[in-house]
Amino acid sequence: MIKKIVTFSALFMALGFFTQAQAQFILGASYEIRSEEPTNGFGLHFQNDFSVVPMLLNVGVRFQTSFYSEEYRAQRDGFEIEQDDTVYDFGLGVFATINAGFLSPYIGAGAGYEILDRETGLINDVANNIIPGSSSDDSFYYFGAAGVGLSIVPVIRPFLEYRYRGVTSTEFMPSEYGTWAFGIQLRL
Repeated sequence: MIKKIVTFSALFMALGFFTQAQAQFILGASYEIRSEEPTNGFGLHFQNDFSVVPMLLNVGVRFQTSFYSEEYRAQRDGFEIEQDDTVYDFGLGVFATINAGFLSPYIGAGAGYEILDRETGLINDVANNIIPGSSSDDSFYYFGAAGVGLSIVPVIRPFLEYRYRGVTSTEFMPSEYGTWAFGIQLRL
């Protein structure tokens, strides 16, 4: 019985040693390119990493948000159509990072919420009348991410990331799309 208690205590302390590491706060900013319109935007994320295996494996929780906006114009039969699409998204995910020298590959998964606002204007060239219109759509999404960071300087880390998103029911947004993110993280 004592042997089991000692063995269990030793395993518990060893597990505590490997999981009790320092937390690291990460602030990231990125330029993002989506496969769907609007295609260009900016992202911001806040992540808190915990070292599971010191100097090798980190697991973190990330809150991310992105903003995309684009204007489109088309002319047809004496009318000019203007459309302004704006997308806001907010997500929460779990990420695992392997620290392998200068390269730090990582994967993650999570869920979020996305809002699309669409403003449309129809302009008649002859009468110069403007007929405004607007619509909105929102949806929950899930995502999977894979990326790599370059750790040359300890505090600053450039990164490249790909996120695949699947969107639940929606009227205007695509059901799935990909996003490339190029950015910099400050690791505090």
